[in-house]
Order: sequence, then C-alpha cells, then structure tokens
Amino acid sequence: MDARTAGGPTQGSAPTSGVSAAFDEWVLSTDDPLTDYHPAFTGNGRLAARVPAAGNGFAEAPVRTQFHVAGFYTGRGGGWSRKASLPAWTTLDVSDGSGSFNDAFSSVRETEEQLVGGDWAAVTRPEAGAARGIERYRQSLDLRTGVITTEARWTSPAGRVTDVRYQVLTDRSRPHVAAVTVTVTPHWAGTLVVTDTLDDRAASRTTPARQGAGAGRIWTVTEAEGSGIVAAVVSVLDAAGTAPPRPVEEGTAAWTVTVRALPGHPCSFTKYVSVVTSHDADDPPGAARAHADAAARAGYGRLADDNHRAWAREWEGDIVVRGDARLQRQVRASKFYLLTSVREDSPWSPSPAGLSSDSYNGHVFWDTETWILPSLLAQHPQIAESVLDYRVRRLDAARAYASDGGHGGARFPWESGLTGDEDTPAWAPFGRLEQHVSSDVALAFWQYWLATGDERWLRTSGLPVLSAVADFWTSRVTADAEGRCHINGVIPPDEYAEGPHDDSVYTNVAARAALRFAARAAETLGQPADPRWTDVADRLVIPFDQAQGIHPEFTGYEGQRIKQADVVMLAYPWENPQPAEVSRADLEYYVPRTHEDGPSMTDSVHSIVYAELGDAKAAFEHTRRSVEPFLRPPFEQFAEARTGGAFTFLTGHGGFLQEFLHGYSGLRWRADRVVLAPILPDPLDGIALRGLRWRGRVFDIDIRHDGTTVRLHAGEALPVEAAGQLHHVPAGGEVRLASRTPVADR
Repeated sequence: MDARTAGGPTQGSAPTSGVSAAFDEWVLSTDDPLTDYHPAFTGNGRLAARVPAAGNGFAEAPVRTQFHVAGFYTGRGGGWSRKASLPAWTTLDVSDGSGSFNDAFSSVRETEEQLVGGDWAAVTRPEAGAARGIERYRQSLDLRTGVITTEARWTSPAGRVTDVRYQVLTDRSRPHVAAVTVTVTPHWAGTLVVTDTLDDRAASRTTPARQGAGAGRIWTVTEAEGSGIVAAVVSVLDAAGTAPPRPVEEGTAAWTVTVRALPGHPCSFTKYVSVVTSHDADDPPGAARAHADAAARAGYGRLADDNHRAWAREWEGDIVVRGDARLQRQVRASKFYLLTSVREDSPWSPSPAGLSSDSYNGHVFWDTETWILPSLLAQHPQIAESVLDYRVRRLDAARAYASDGGHGGARFPWESGLTGDEDTPAWAPFGRLEQHVSSDVALAFWQYWLATGDERWLRTSGLPVLSAVADFWTSRVTADAEGRCHINGVIPPDEYAEGPHDDSVYTNVAARAALRFAARAAETLGQPADPRWTDVADRLVIPFDQAQGIHPEFTGYEGQRIKQADVVMLAYPWENPQPAEVSRADLEYYVPRTHEDGPSMTDSVHSIVYAELGDAKAAFEHTRRSVEPFLRPPFEQFAEARTGGAFTFLTGHGGFLQEFLHGYSGLRWRADRVVLAPILPDPLDGIALRGLRWRGRVFDIDIRHDGTTVRLHAGEALPVEAAGQLHHVPAGGEVRLASRTPVADR
C-alpha cells in the first residue's frame, strides 16, 4: 500500500520557502555529521529538543540529546533541585526489515573510526559509503522558523536504497505542541516499517513512566523525582491510508505502521506531539491528548504556517550586520537561541543553557538578569516581563532567605530552581557569599521600568522587589566609627576570589545603585521611600586607588589573576558615575589580568566599554574574542568556555548580542528619553537595529560610517539624546545623527 499521508509536508511546503540552504543567509547547515559536529537544538520557549545527526530520536554522543520543558524540576533531595529531562519524543524511525535508518547512525562514530579515523569525506566514497550506509547527507536549521531538516540517502544492510527527509518543528504559536515528519522515497519495492516511539533513554531524574499505546496515540506520564511535578507526553501518528498502528509491546510507548513501498513513490508520516506539565493543567495527560489531537486535526501545513507567522513577529526585532556575512549568521543564531528558551506567556527564567540541557542543574543565576535579559528587553519587552515574573513569584522565598541570615528585606539566591530557595550545592561557597545577585535582579527590574514606563507593573511587581532588595542591603551593611558603610564577607563576580572579602567594589556599587533604584521607584509612584535607603547609599564605601587611578576589586586586592569581568562592569551595565579615564584605566588594568580561558561574556563587556570610550578598533577586537573561540559548528552555538563547559550557553549568546544592541549603538534607557552614542568599527559597513521598543514606541537605528539614522515606526515622538543634544524623532519620521569618529581616526 502506498502511504502518502495528507498530513505530511511536501518539498514545496518546506519552511525554507524553497530557497536552497546553500544560498540562504538564514539557514545554517552541514554536509558532515562527524567532523567537529555538535547537534542542532530548537525550541518554542516552553518545550525544546536537541536533535542528533540522524534528524530524530536519541543519541548519547557527541552531545547527549535532551528534551526539556519549562519548570520540570525535581525536589530538593540532596540539598538542591535539578532540571529533569523528558523521554525523547522526536523518534520516528524507518526500516526495510534488514535494518533501520537510526541504526545506521547509532554506530556512526565506531564505523568512522574503524574506516578512516575521522574523515567524513572518505567514508562517503562509494567503497566506504556502502559500509556506512549514509550518503548525500545534509542537516540544516532555519533560523526564521526553528525547523531542523535532515536529509540523506540510506543504503540498508540488505542493499536497498532509500531517500529519507526529516523535519522537526516546535510550534512557536502553540506552546505545548511539536511535530516530526519523515518523508521516505524508496528505490525498491517491498515492506516499509515506520516506528513512532517515546524513548525513555533520554529521560533523567524522573520516576518510572506510566506509558502505553492505544486509541490512536502513544503516551507517557512521569514525575520529576521528589517534586511531584507531572509531565505528560502524547504522540498522535498521522499515517493515512495505512492499517492502524500496532503497539510494539504492551505497556510501551511505541508502535509501528507497515506499508507497501513502491520505487520512486514518496511516503510521508507525521507525528504530532504535545507536552504538558502540572504547572500548565490540573490534568496533564488529558490536556496533552487534547493538544496533540487538535494539532493532528489542523495538519502539518497549518502548524508550519502558524509557526512561521509567530516567528516572523519575533524577527521584527532583528539585528542586521553589513559587511561580514559570518558575523551576521552568528548574531542571528544568538538571537534565535535566546528565543528558543523564553516566551511571553511562560513565567520561567532561563538557566545558562536554557532548555537545551541540564547544565548547572537548570538553575537560574545572575546570567539571566545581567547577560540574557538586556538582549531581550531591547526588542521583546513582553518576554522580558515574563522572565522577571520568575523573581516576582519567588519574592517570599527571597524574604525568608534574608531572614534566615539575620537580615531584613529579600535576598535572592545565587542558584535558584523550582522554589526560589538557595539551590547552590553545599560544597560551593558562592551560595553563601556571592550576594551581588540581589542587586543584579534589581538592575534588571529598574531597566524594565525605564524601557517600558509601565506604572501598573512598577506598583505591583517592580517596587515590591526593588524595596525588598534595598531593605536587605540596609540591614546587611556594617558602619564603621566614622559612619561609613561596608559590605564585608562576600565573593565578587570574579569567582577566583573566593574570599570572603570586604568591600567588593562591584558589590558595593551595585548595592548603592539598588538602594537608589528603590527610592526613585517609590518617588515615581508617589509613595514614601525609607530614608535609610539613600542614607546608606550615600555612605557606602567605594574602594578607589588614587595612585593607580583604578578601582581595586576588593579591599586588599593585589593584582592577582581574575576569572571574568568584574570591575570593568562598573562602566557597563551599572553606568557608575566615573570619568572616562577611570573606565579606561580599569580596562587597561584588568584586561591583561583576566584568565584567557575564562567565560565568553567577559570580552563582550570589554567590547561595550571600549565602544563607549570611542575605541572602535579595540571594541571590535573584543567582539571577535567574545565569539569566535566559543562558537561550536555547524549551528553557531556558544559553549561556556574555549575548552568546553555548558552548551548551548545562552549567557554567551546574550552577552554577544549586547555588543550590538548597547555597545556600538551606545543605547541606554532613561525615563524621559533614549540615549545614543553610535560608532561603527572599520571592518563593518553598517549595523541596523530593527524593532527596538521604548515606552510604546517602535523604532530602528541604522548606523553607518557617514551617519546614523533613527526611524520611528509607531508611537509618539521619540526623544533621543546624542552628543549632549536632544532630538525628537517625529511619528513616522526619522532623524539623522552623527556617528562618532573612532579615537584612532581623530
């Protein structure tokens, strides 16, 4: 029987709109699944999948494929909660009876090593290709839609040749829905078997699943260990024109369909998947069944169109880099990966690796507020609000944490998981001592207020958090005999300085700013501010070495090597009021003292501060340093460090994007205007920031060597300050500004 299902996509309906990946700047692709290959990743902000070289299913290497859904945490057994992983829901294998397509990939590395020791070009030669079973391979990720397409010609152990094409879609328009389709074109006649599976090998930190097949579906229901959070995964297989699927084995989440294969006749099969947790519904299995059934009724074409439209709305906020095609791909990939793990209707904060893996146990750090959020806020304030809602909902836990330490107000934990309790492993000192995280949260809340002007939010969410952080610092400081206030016994952002140390300059500057944010927020709302907030802020000690003209990292700092950006962050993002020569002196002192194998976001801060100082050449050098050693081919994903670490590292992607959104533009938020200081490095022809949003306005910034244009697309006139002058961009109009001349060219 020829199984041409109406639900599966055809070549003409591919999300790449028929444009060849080789010539499409939005598509990342590879023809080599072995050499320096790192598997693709996609998500819709609520659920996500790591897709292996085979284009579907589960693989242990080279990176374990994990399947995550937001909020699926274990309990705090052992002292902290952890992210749990779902069964692999993308498996849709095809077989001719002598072997399967996925089997051909399961031994890919073993065979490759035996045959040619790592040379994919050699294994695809005719004499090796037959042994390998895979030829004409290509895998691609369309950044416009998040669809991952994998194509190959497969020769089975019986010598039958079949063209196989997979697409994996996580539907941005339907937060609980994904789809996997396989189109099979046999060059032989016989029996073709397609197997739909929910593969438990990918699951981790979950109780044994209740699973089965029947009533047109396969399903699995499991719980995260110790927390009682339930996750239900349901798959509906569209195989019109075939006999009903048969369960592989009773009590398993797998079934097969068998069809008659005809030479040259393509057969398409689509599985519609839904993932629902007990955060989302009182009856996760029932809700998952309903979502999967509705997706199957809609069909793949409808899902693909809706997903494309949803992503198109997100891509209204674009960053265009002119004159460097590779850098353009890197920028767009970075934005894509941020969006895979966040959405505006999901009150979950991304961990450093987002939904791509359980790195750092899936915990939330200052990475979110300091590195990730600013790159969302500039173009996606609705998503930024959802991310901040994670902290709002855990304010009571932060109050309890401060109280447990003998302090007032709210202290946010260094690592946060399900509940908002301190989830840092007990062996690490950072949970006890790296307390600047509360100020980092406050900065993100203040930036959101500046960017949106949402007084309702400020009243109900912003001020409660800002005032609680201010109360914490008021109770946390120690006054000396002269009345000066100190913050003793902490670890600064530089984690090599485990300390504890007194008067970390970053911690003190951040605490001073947080205290003032609370006072200004209360004043904005016409509410009384605690006078202690500004009093303590004015008396906080800010260490400064007059002889060297720099800020020492902490009291007693003697120039030892540091792990990552610390003092240089006073200039950005904190905008500490300090002369430009101090910012430059801090850079020149700390850059050579920063560990060359430190995390990726350090160079992004260095780039932004150099741009602020007008040194476009140094800024661009650090842009290169902030991205090239960290990106992993072929899909431009950040690793945490040059040598490895967390992957896919959203913190690195977020820091990298800030170089364009806030570095070369000089974009800074104010309550009554937008501040710009545009500058363009010589190697680039231009940078365009599209779909920026500030207090109801939507505008673009187009930076060129001969000038910068600000265009206002929506909202009232836009007040813009540049070079000390205030301009007003009229509704529907534009204003031309001078681009700064790099210091080396003056």
